Amino acid sequence: MQAGKRWFSRGLLLLAAAMPLLAACDAARENLAQAIRPASANEVAGGLRAQIAQGKFAEASAEGARFLKDQQDTSGVVAWETAKASAQAGKLDDAVRFAGLAVKGGTVAGVDLMGEPMLEPVRTDPRFVHLAATGGDTAEARVFDPVPAAAPAAASIGASGVTASAGDVAVELPQ
Repeated sequence: MQAGKRWFSRGLLLLAAAMPLLAACDAARENLAQAIRPASANEVAGGLRAQIAQGKFAEASAEGARFLKDQQDTSGVVAWETAKASAQAGKLDDAVRFAGLAVKGGTVAGVDLMGEPMLEPVRTDPRFVHLAATGGDTAEARVFDPVPAAAPAAASIGASGVTASAGDVAVELPQ
């Protein structure tokens, strides 16, 4: 009987000694899980905003495009930041595409696209004008060829609202 009590006591002592090790394993497991979990759309968007603020438009555009290729951004926040970075980096096709995803996600309304200063490079693109005018309504979506460089184009923001034209397309968005 004494031998059984002795083994039981030793087992309890070993278990008590192992408790800190088990706690350390739990902490390490949690740290590892946080390190390998994919970043959320809001975290990535925050990183893109920081890069944009530093003028790293090409890097922000590439990082946003990578995130959107690998993961779904249902809110459109990463697409919105990527659209702005792409426009500033000169990637106009990407800027229009990502602006459409941002509108579809609900981050921004179509009429608000024309008021974003960072999207100035694409304001006269017919696809962008159409997106702003229709709010991304796919029922009215049409395929547009890029406007030739010689086509007259203009965009302005006045007291009455936003006016934009490109080629034979003109849009007026009231204030």
